[in-house]
Amino acid sequence: MIYRFKKTFIGVGGREYISNPKLSFPEHVKIRRRGTNPRSGQPYTEAGSAFVETSAVAARLCCSASAARQYLHRHGVRFRVVRKGTGPLALYWRRLDVERVLAGREPVRRRVPPCYMDMAGAVSMLGVVRSYVYRLVKKGLLREYRCRMKTARGLRVRCFYHREDLEHVRLHVLQKR
Repeated sequence: MIYRFKKTFIGVGGREYISNPKLSFPEHVKIRRRGTNPRSGQPYTEAGSAFVETSAVAARLCCSASAARQYLHRHGVRFRVVRKGTGPLALYWRRLDVERVLAGREPVRRRVPPCYMDMAGAVSMLGVVRSYVYRLVKKGLLREYRCRMKTARGLRVRCFYHREDLEHVRLHVLQKR
C-alpha cells in the first residue's frame, strides 16, 4: 500500500515539507537561509590559501574535472565543499595532499628507457606468462620502471623491466624449475 502525504508545510525559500505529525524537521531546516548548509544550518566554510580548486588540479593533471575528482578521491586527498559566492557548490582540495599526489606520479617519457624491456619482450625472453612476471616484481627479483607514455587515448602508465634482471632470472631462477 502506498501512502500519499499532502505536502503542506512550506519552509523558507519555497521548500515544501510533508505535513505529518510523526515527522519533525530541525529548526535550521525550517528557517533555511541562503548561504547555509541545509544539513547543518551552518554557513558554508571558506576556502583559504591552503586549498586548490578542482579546475586548477584538472589543468595540472591534463584531464577533465570529473577525472581529476575521481583521481584525487582514489588517492585520499582531503577536500572541502565551498559555495562560490551565490553560485553552486565547489570542491576545494587540500594543497599539501595534492602536491604529494602530483609529486608521486610517474614521469612522462616519449621512448622506451634504455636497458629496459616492455612486457611483451620480457614474456618472450623468459618464456613465461604475464602473471609470473608480476610475481617476480612483487618478490623483488625483477626491477620495474613505471612511466607515462603518450598514446592515441592520452597518457597511459606503462611498465618496463630491467634487462639485466631478466637475464639473471632466466639463467638462475628459471633453470631451477
